[in-house]
Amino acid sequence: MQEDRRQEAVRPWIRGVNIGGWLLMERFITPYMFAVTKCHLAGPHHEYCDLFQCEPHMIDSADGGKDFPTDEYTLAQSFPNKALAREYLNYHWENFVQKQDVIALKEAGVTHVRVPIPHWIMGDIKEDEPWVDGQWLHFVRFVGWCRELSIEVWPDIHTAPGSQNGFDNSGQLLPDRTCKYWSGNAENVKRSLIAVDDITKAIARDSIKDVVSGFGVLNEPFGDCDPDVVRTFYDDALKIVKTNIGHDTNVFIGDMFNASKFNDGFWIDADDYSNTFLDSHYYHVFAERPRSLSPKQHIAYVCAKNTRDTEACCYSDHPTNQKPSKGISRLIGEWSASYDTLVVDKLADVMEGIKKNGEAPEFNRTIPEKRQDFLKEFVKAQMVAYEAEDAGVSSGWFYWTLKTEGGAFAEWSFLRGLKEKWIPSIPDPGESSMSLFGSCRDIAERTVDDETIVHEFPDPETTPEGANWQGVEIDDDYVVTHAGSLTTGGKSTTSTASEHDDQKSSKTSSTTTSVTKKNQVEIGKEASTPTEATDEDMAEKDSTSGGSGWFPLFAVVFFVYAIWRVFFKNEPIRGIGGVGGLRRGQYSNIDAPSALSV
Repeated sequence: MQEDRRQEAVRPWIRGVNIGGWLLMERFITPYMFAVTKCHLAGPHHEYCDLFQCEPHMIDSADGGKDFPTDEYTLAQSFPNKALAREYLNYHWENFVQKQDVIALKEAGVTHVRVPIPHWIMGDIKEDEPWVDGQWLHFVRFVGWCRELSIEVWPDIHTAPGSQNGFDNSGQLLPDRTCKYWSGNAENVKRSLIAVDDITKAIARDSIKDVVSGFGVLNEPFGDCDPDVVRTFYDDALKIVKTNIGHDTNVFIGDMFNASKFNDGFWIDADDYSNTFLDSHYYHVFAERPRSLSPKQHIAYVCAKNTRDTEACCYSDHPTNQKPSKGISRLIGEWSASYDTLVVDKLADVMEGIKKNGEAPEFNRTIPEKRQDFLKEFVKAQMVAYEAEDAGVSSGWFYWTLKTEGGAFAEWSFLRGLKEKWIPSIPDPGESSMSLFGSCRDIAERTVDDETIVHEFPDPETTPEGANWQGVEIDDDYVVTHAGSLTTGGKSTTSTASEHDDQKSSKTSSTTTSVTKKNQVEIGKEASTPTEATDEDMAEKDSTSGGSGWFPLFAVVFFVYAIWRVFFKNEPIRGIGGVGGLRRGQYSNIDAPSALSV
């Protein structure tokens, strides 16, 4: 049966990368762009604004308290007029993604890119909505680069009027994580269909449909969406896409965070749906229990939980689930190498650091060699699992995301992974990842279970109750026993099974999950829990500090030096400036391909 399924999967594998945080901004990807000051808002020369000279601009955040802008809605809303907002955002659209990035993807074996775009990209913006357009020409230029390099482009409408999930990546962070303001509002659903129509007509008009071979009609509709509204929307959107840019266009749809809901005969007919995809997104960091797993357990979780979820749809003989659908297929449209750090909490530290010190914490963070070794196995396991070769239901995957600014979220950066070689070689499109790396369980077996590389953040004792909206539980024997190593004579490097369970019960008495994926923003940093200084530490500090008599003189010297750097040499103090210490007016090119070592 498995051999028959493999023979049915005749299409080349999709191995892609998301171009996240570009045409739809996300704060964890480019935190400095959200660290706006009163100088930025006065415009138009925002590159000369920094926190050394200018007062930070704080808003009332959706989650309470004062904060920098949290999403593209509040960022654009902060400017006194749309002209200044557009000028500010255009700088980002123009500079964040470069042709060299696309070249690096091609050389790595990437076949596709998924490009998140906002529903307002063609100008459907109401008078009371602060968003600005202007992204389209940058998208068309990007498609031109991809045409030259034979990379297929799949834009994805990432936002919806009213918000389809309440996440920041929907364009507007809401107090509640819900779909009710979209699926419960007929006008908003209609506007989403208008966006699909306008964008696909522009693709045809600008003669780029030879490269734009796929289209995503709505990203991550939340689990409380009205399922009838969602399915009707998908049917209508599919017809629009096929009419405007061709019957052969690939169309992918969000799974409402539960792919099994669609394993009921939905879109299984080969004639009408052979090039459609049910899109799922898998991460290990948005629930506390997965963040606490050991390295071998993380791989086991991929082999067990993530594999089961991938294979939960789509079959023509449901519920027997032995015959993969000849219509809709599976696609894992987002995943990353981050495994132990919750994005939203780490991002709060990053933004607070910028506010207080003018510099993002861990901007130049390095990833230790042992951690990189695990990341490589973790990535391989996910590549294998998300292709689901044995089940024959999946067509491939897209990594999230291309690049990130700074080091706090380094594990999310595909370009960083290429540079440090924890993103492995991508197989040829006709070759499965399993044929190159072995099965997922093979990878788990050879993974070193070094728990010293796990730095769970935040401390589980500080994680609020009631956040586990995904209902994540770790109860699979294969995961609990560290991929079986605790029942077959092998053993964790740091604990026995009973010791491990005791540790977990004390650390994870409450199972929790953060509110969302990228509302939780991109992350991947070596997080450690602060500890109180001991008396010995303080004594050592006192003995080496040399007293405080030199401090006033040092402060005066530093102040004079700072004035010289900023006003005469035209440079910010390291990290005090919108781009982490680069010369003013430059964009941070952290993870730029020019820095890659082959």
